[in-house]
Amino acid sequence: MKPGSVFAREEALFVLAVLGGSVAGLAAGQILVRWMSGATAGNVALAVATTVTGATHARLVHRRTLGSLVPSVAVGAPLAYVIMRAIHALLGS
Repeated sequence: MKPGSVFAREEALFVLAVLGGSVAGLAAGQILVRWMSGATAGNVALAVATTVTGATHARLVHRRTLGSLVPSVAVGAPLAYVIMRAIHALLGS
């Protein structure tokens, strides 16, 4: 492959991963806002979007199996949420 086409492929896969994570985050936010405050649902949705983006990237670029990604997402989203809450508490917001 030409270097330009490798770059274009990487960029396209990155955009697909971000789109997948964004859709997952939006869906999580819409579902969770029914059971928790809007701010908390937004934080959880951001954690889900970030985690799903990473998992989608791992699947598309590094060709990890879906079975190996499920535990990563199941642990990654709550962990990302806890870390975000800790940072918010430290910064006072």
